Amino acid sequence: MDPKKQQEILEELFGCPLPVLDPVYTEPNAYSRMSPNYLITPYLLSEVYTVEEMKMVQLMPATAEQIAQKLGLDTEHCVRVLENMLDFARIVSTNKADPKVYSPHLNMVAFRDSLGLGFLSHKMDWTPRMRAFRLMDHWIHVDYSPMAAELVKWEMRVIPKWESIKDIPGIMYCENAKEIMERNVRAGTMLNVQCVCRAYRSYLDEGKYNPDHCAELHEHSAEDGHCFSFGSTAEFYKKKYPDSHLPTMDEAMELLKSGDESRCIYQLPNTRETTQFCSCCTDCCAVSYHYEAVGIKDVRKPSRFRPYWREAKCVGCQICETRCNYDAIQVVDGAVVIHEDLCKGCGNCVVTCPTKALKMKIVHGPEWIPDVPYIDGWSIHDELEGEENRKAAEEQGAKISV
Repeated sequence: MDPKKQQEILEELFGCPLPVLDPVYTEPNAYSRMSPNYLITPYLLSEVYTVEEMKMVQLMPATAEQIAQKLGLDTEHCVRVLENMLDFARIVSTNKADPKVYSPHLNMVAFRDSLGLGFLSHKMDWTPRMRAFRLMDHWIHVDYSPMAAELVKWEMRVIPKWESIKDIPGIMYCENAKEIMERNVRAGTMLNVQCVCRAYRSYLDEGKYNPDHCAELHEHSAEDGHCFSFGSTAEFYKKKYPDSHLPTMDEAMELLKSGDESRCIYQLPNTRETTQFCSCCTDCCAVSYHYEAVGIKDVRKPSRFRPYWREAKCVGCQICETRCNYDAIQVVDGAVVIHEDLCKGCGNCVVTCPTKALKMKIVHGPEWIPDVPYIDGWSIHDELEGEENRKAAEEQGAKISV
């Protein structure tokens, strides 16, 4: 975004001559290195952090004792301030290290999502802080270089709607949404949260939260949220976001059913580990707004499946066309044409075909899904666990999730 456009955005949001900021916000920091929107960055930070908090952020990563010593403050006071920032997800920390190490967020999307989830989990109204959220929305919209686009290629992977593949032999656990949910519900290691992307779009578009803003999925709270986490990620969410919901089996299956019936796309990190998956709509999803909106189309790796057409069963209703988010399927002169180069293998067209004229087939072998560790880009990992996983993942060609 060019400087003139950034200036216009800032002047419109503040509605007055831009205030002079404390120099702590304009000094180089972790956030100013993330985005080329350098005029917006300090004003965004001034909306998220107080001057004292920003001085602490500038010294991170560090322990509370280290920060207190450098700023000449009482350590207990620093801990209270840091834990408040952590409680509202404005910073991150090590999971297990003692003493705890605090850090700024590690990437733009994690910063954006954490800020929103912090408000959602505490059931806070976003309205009084809308300037911060609007600045965040502008801040993350950047034009990526070809090199940067390559770094995020196939960072996420599509998994098909369960109803579209349930009768196909050879389904792997990491692409079986129903089994992932059932296994984790039985183990008590599944949580669902209210989708932060839907909240962002509702507040940004309407200036308030409207559970029916999204045309596909309607969410009033964490209980009917369609963002799912499992295992250690669920443990992290449970500690981090008190509003996370541990669903019963009936609740989980109802959420899966409503997701299957919608046009959302299920996506998860591109590994065989099943830590989480999202139910993403193209009118809300951060991938759509953050990457695809600026022309990066390969963030979502297609699933191993593709639909195929059975002419004898087709009545030419064209419902499949309306279900596809990527214009990958068309009815031309009575025939269904599937553009495999555009298709993500999500199964949307299959689950609502009234005559079952569309079926799914496996078009890639198991090697399509990388067998590498998942690296969480949201939190700082302790030296033993995080760095070992990170090194192993990089040696096996994995990308760190951002």
